[in-house]
Amino acid sequence: MNNLKFVNAKQARNIYEYSNIKRRLHKTIAAIWFNKTCREKEIKPDYIYIKINGNNKQCHNTMKAALHTRVNQEIKFLYVKKQQLNTQLYRLHLKCANYWNNTWAYIQDSIERKIQDETEELYKKLNKKIDNLMKGKDTRTKRSHSHQQHKFYKRAVNLTNIVFMKEELETLDLGLQHSTRKPLKKYWLNLITETENAIKLLEQKQQNAYRILATKKN
Repeated sequence: MNNLKFVNAKQARNIYEYSNIKRRLHKTIAAIWFNKTCREKEIKPDYIYIKINGNNKQCHNTMKAALHTRVNQEIKFLYVKKQQLNTQLYRLHLKCANYWNNTWAYIQDSIERKIQDETEELYKKLNKKIDNLMKGKDTRTKRSHSHQQHKFYKRAVNLTNIVFMKEELETLDLGLQHSTRKPLKKYWLNLITETENAIKLLEQKQQNAYRILATKKN
């Protein structure tokens, strides 16, 4: 009689353990879905803490790459965990099916329905979490754009009575060193050739000195 009670207690513990592992497996699968969604939408889960100072394009690209790497690591870890839970679940399933025979199908179905309800609630929470993360991302993006919109003062101040066109004022605002056209390569080659021809008209002793001066001017 005592042996029968021991066997029943052991089998009841196996059912409880099976239910617990099944629940953990569903949570792991949900976590994989959550992280993949975060990766696709390029949002940062709460468990990741990466801080990079700066608002320029390079900082944003570095942050994006760091988040992508961290989420990929988390997904790989969750897949390993999922495989381990599947193995444990399979072994317990064989033990319970061997002991409970035809009754095990009804027990398993009852466990599955209970866990399914819990899983649906879990996915609702994860969807809500993703929505909040997306709102936070949109807020940070708007704030980042507002920081990047600097106000520049005009360089050109018209103190004359001359009325300039809009295009002319925009060109003047670019500064004194701005060139509207880049010197053509052909222009430089012609200048070098003409300079060399002019130097050759001088005396032989003076030619090298003027070549040095011409080089410094260029």
